[in-house]
Amino acid sequence: MKRGFGFLCLLIFFSFSISVLAQGNTVTFNGTISELTIGTGMNRNVLNLSEHFSSNNTITYKYKAGVDGIGRLIIEIGNDGRVNIEASDSGSRSAIFIADDDITAVQSNDVKIKITGESIVRTSFSPNTESVQIEEGKGQVFAVSGNKSVEWYLDNAKLNQTGNLYDFTGGVGLHTIRAVVDGEQKIWNVSVLSSAVTSPPPVEPEEVEQQGPVCGNNVRESGENCSNCASDVKCSANTECVNGSCVPVKQKSKLILWLGLFAAVIVFVVMAVIFLRKKNIGAGAFDKIKGIFKKEKKREIKIEEERIEKIEEVDLNPLIFYFKNNLGKYEREDLINQALGQGWTQEQVEKALSMMGEKNDESGDDKKFAEEKQ
Repeated sequence: MKRGFGFLCLLIFFSFSISVLAQGNTVTFNGTISELTIGTGMNRNVLNLSEHFSSNNTITYKYKAGVDGIGRLIIEIGNDGRVNIEASDSGSRSAIFIADDDITAVQSNDVKIKITGESIVRTSFSPNTESVQIEEGKGQVFAVSGNKSVEWYLDNAKLNQTGNLYDFTGGVGLHTIRAVVDGEQKIWNVSVLSSAVTSPPPVEPEEVEQQGPVCGNNVRESGENCSNCASDVKCSANTECVNGSCVPVKQKSKLILWLGLFAAVIVFVVMAVIFLRKKNIGAGAFDKIKGIFKKEKKREIKIEEERIEKIEEVDLNPLIFYFKNNLGKYEREDLINQALGQGWTQEQVEKALSMMGEKNDESGDDKKFAEEKQ
């Protein structure tokens, strides 16, 4: 049993070794890369590594410093193997390029890089972080390299200074400081921490002194009113403070205004009438108006007379008989309402009752009439 297990392990080991050997040459380097000559600044597509390395698998390109070092060179390699190099000063540098397909990795020769041109001085900022924390009452110096004019901003407000140093001392809270020079900028987020928050003194709950309301803190607290703390307790519009309470302000009556306006209209009308009479304007119109009112009055009188005549022309005997037969049995008001509901008018009802000698509402008279009928 043990021999069989050992044989199986040996077989697996040989199989793995053969697989590794078979995959040993998946990436190949196809030749020496010649010396590169570039200038200071950005140099694009100075080299295509895909022309010097090959594999049946996907290659990832890398680099490392050569014998001469890479100094301040910035080397960018795309997925297609194209190389961009940015140099800030002249001189000689060297780099070794690497092709890796996750199975094997192959290196190039030590590639010489010759740099010509004037050196480029880069602007540096201090501190070289984005977030800064300081304690309340302490300052922080922010600096920009070189002697060029710098624009400083505090909380997006431009400051009246252009030097390369700014000594900041601010209140508790979060602040933003920005430095701008030659199109470059640096932003620092500065947190000023309260010393009371960072190291609070120990206070026992039972020793805390109970404080009363504080007037002037824009908070309405217990015990405050519009009299003893008008800054915290403010009365709304159309109200006033009376004995610590906000009460509505009595609005001035507009009666005097309306009376004055009415009097002015009357005076204007009277003056207009007097003026027209003096000028003898519209005299006929006044007479016509009077005539219209007189005719209307006569018409109303005539209508009333005709209405009375019609009432008198109606035969009231059925109504009189109705009252005589029922006054002793039902209430007077109910009978009158029944008569009105049957189409008799109020005048006819009163006329019929007067013809019966019924001018009172006393129930004794009704009962007397009923007894006489029996």
